[in-house]
Amino acid sequence: MRFLFAVVAALMLVSCSTGDRRPHKPASKGLPYELVLIVPKALYEGSLRDSLDALLKSSTPVLPQHEPLFRLDVVYQEGNLVPWRTFRNRLLVDLGPADIGVARNAIARPQIEVKVSAPSARELAELIGANRQYLTDLFVDSELEVEAARLRRKYSRMTYDSLQRLSGHTICVPEGLHAAKVATDFLWTGTNLNDRDQNFVFYSYPWDGQALSESRFVENRDSVMRVNIPGAAVGQWMQTARVPLPSPAASAPSASATSVSADGHARKGSPLVLSRTRVIDNKVVLEVHGLWEMRGGALGGAFISMERVDTAARRVLVTEGFIYSPHSPKRNLMRQMEAALRTFH
Repeated sequence: MRFLFAVVAALMLVSCSTGDRRPHKPASKGLPYELVLIVPKALYEGSLRDSLDALLKSSTPVLPQHEPLFRLDVVYQEGNLVPWRTFRNRLLVDLGPADIGVARNAIARPQIEVKVSAPSARELAELIGANRQYLTDLFVDSELEVEAARLRRKYSRMTYDSLQRLSGHTICVPEGLHAAKVATDFLWTGTNLNDRDQNFVFYSYPWDGQALSESRFVENRDSVMRVNIPGAAVGQWMQTARVPLPSPAASAPSASATSVSADGHARKGSPLVLSRTRVIDNKVVLEVHGLWEMRGGALGGAFISMERVDTAARRVLVTEGFIYSPHSPKRNLMRQMEAALRTFH
């Protein structure tokens, strides 16, 4: 009988130990947005370098100053590659059949490895140039998902609960966002800091059946922010920053140089925004990166917004993260808020 119990116990242990058949993989390493480029030395020191630098060292959109998309580590293929095997973001470039291959969690977790090849340096440059946005999105989206996973484990409960009470939706933003303003179909929470200040905004309005567009987004955003995010003095409020127009002395007067909005206030220049329609978490969203400023004040910074339609409720839902960080780098602060917006449900 004791022997039978021992056999049953052994079988149970074996059964439990083989429940997850995935092989154990080490945790990946690397700083946020750090990318390892593995490339033959002759290719990188030749004509291909300009194409790779244009892809990997370009500016993060849209920030007040240059901050590169990635922290780049260039590793020559001929060297010792073992220390770089478990880095989270790996880009391998080499000569071969024209192809872009993507592997996830091949060596470590989480990890993305992208292999780009073409028969010649010229064809490699053409392939990289033609797929620049796709390649950038692969690495940025992967990092955003890593950060979103962190936020789902550790987030501001106050913001989560406040949004749920207001709209029935939830979001996981950084823990430090506490101070809140709640109004009709509007929520604002932030860290209330003088630097590295992060903020989350939610608002909604009726959907009229029309497609989402950049121009209508800016119009609605400026209207909502004027009412809900005033400045310290009378006549100050948050608005979308715009390209300054030439002074009258520098150019001939033009009837279209200054437009007057519905609220009677003059607004000059084109909005400093970059928008595109994307599918995120199986939902169509209008993604807008831009700059904000305090009308009549000296404050300003960057923002990221995602606008989507709730067809059942016939409402447009807008989530936004914006920062105020005049003395510190802004890329990672903005990317963290962008990752937070991806946890919206």
